[in-house]
Amino acid sequence: MPAYTLELSPAAYRDLKSLPAVVRQQIVKDHLPVIARAPVSAGRPLAGSLYGQRSYHFGRRPEYRIIYLVDGNVITVVLIGTREGIYKKAKKRS
Repeated sequence: MPAYTLELSPAAYRDLKSLPAVVRQQIVKDHLPVIARAPVSAGRPLAGSLYGQRSYHFGRRPEYRIIYLVDGNVITVVLIGTREGIYKKAKKRS
């Protein structure tokens, strides 16, 4: 099993800082390590303008998404946010 390096894009870092502290801690302690251990099985592949990226889902009311890209042994977290807003953000950035 290859070792992965996890990076946050500047946009993902801003997204993370804007979330409530409890959610931010949950992402850093619980969810990012899951993605770092097994990025392919942790998230679902995306289609359309986000083709090639993956989406990791967690939470209930609100639901959150972590959009990331796997390139070799490097995982780049692209966006973090609520289900309602993250795809709108992604559309604006593409």
